[in-house]
Amino acid sequence: MHFLFQYIWTPIAVFLVGFILLRLMGKTAVATMTSFDLLVVLVLGTAITEPIVTKRLGIASYYSVAIAMIYLAFSRLSIANRFKKILRSSPTVLIRNGDIDEQGLRKSRITVNELLGELRVNGYPNVQDVEMATMEETGKISVILKSDVRPLQPKDLSMAASPTFIPIPLIIDGEIIEQNLQYLNKDKKWLYQQLLAYSIDEGNLKKVTLAAFNQKGFIDVDTNDPTDRNQGPHNYRPNSQN
Repeated sequence: MHFLFQYIWTPIAVFLVGFILLRLMGKTAVATMTSFDLLVVLVLGTAITEPIVTKRLGIASYYSVAIAMIYLAFSRLSIANRFKKILRSSPTVLIRNGDIDEQGLRKSRITVNELLGELRVNGYPNVQDVEMATMEETGKISVILKSDVRPLQPKDLSMAASPTFIPIPLIIDGEIIEQNLQYLNKDKKWLYQQLLAYSIDEGNLKKVTLAAFNQKGFIDVDTNDPTDRNQGPHNYRPNSQN
């Protein structure tokens, strides 16, 4: 019984408690982490793994839940205008109108070379082209280009662009997404008719990696059939047998 608790139940319980608490704390705690989020995750990670060493699962779970509750309380307070300036840091300007702000660099503790590297990674090699670059609360650098070097927009030519359309998945890994069919007011009969254009019938849906509803009202299909990757200049792979 001791063996089951120590080597089976304890790791499972630690994982489940950690999973539940991270879900409770929200996506920002693990995605775009601020310094406060990082501190909480580090402390929570230490507390939650403590029973693996000390075998005190109950105490570790209590501290982990307490840390999560404190995090949620501070997150709520940081939204309120009264506490926002205290608990949240404002963006730091690094470049303004093509000129590097040395004071902002010192405040953010980054060098000119690191700033230039971040700009190159984002595709902006020339500082003079940058209207404003800021260090955000998450530590990421956001860049706004000057109007004369930014990509041309349809509105610059007084053109009306087509509305952005997000393809809607109808089949993923051979499984039909029923709710998406219902959302489009379509049925399986319509879907099977669409698949016939790709020589796919109801019996071999497993061949379909992805089928998505497109802006034209039809479906685009990607299959796992290796013949889809025929020889040709567009399928060349460097350093391979091809």
